[in-house]
Amino acid sequence: MLIKAVKNPETFALILVLAWLPQAVIGAGATPDPIKESPVVANQLPASGEVARQEMQNLMDHGVQLLVPELVNSGTFYPFAVMLGHDGNIRVVGTEAGERTNQPQVMVAALVKKSQQLAIEKRIRAVAFFMDYVASRRDTGFSQAGIRVELDHLHPDALSVFVPYSITSDKKLRLMTPQYNKGKNVVF
Repeated sequence: MLIKAVKNPETFALILVLAWLPQAVIGAGATPDPIKESPVVANQLPASGEVARQEMQNLMDHGVQLLVPELVNSGTFYPFAVMLGHDGNIRVVGTEAGERTNQPQVMVAALVKKSQQLAIEKRIRAVAFFMDYVASRRDTGFSQAGIRVELDHLHPDALSVFVPYSITSDKKLRLMTPQYNKGKNVVF
């Protein structure tokens, strides 16, 4: 597998995004659901770097599939988190469209708090926070809308990704060259 051979974080991040690009354009019609309670699972050993990267890739794939329909139809999406439990199940934490009364920043803070609580309870091993974001591009200095993803893992491999996008007149999502930064472990 190519990912196992990649040691450079920037190269890995590029492969990570390229691997989910085709899935991002296809999308899925799902809306984030509140997390369902499940029993606490015994603590597991931290994952190796390769396993952590694959788990983060899975979270990224899942999250992008969830956000594409809302982003294309309304031009934005509300923040949500995709979590990987110690049981191997992926869960989505978000807010239904009709119940979105808080500012996005308030929602992000609530998602971080919930993730920290679940990490303390040893119920999750990885989390990806997805936000619609406007940033200044490093190459042009202009403002650019993008998908900001903060990937946090029990393994100390946190990654921050900004994927600029545009939506075409025929309602297709066009992803541009991503920007990568070292992430912060805010949960683990």
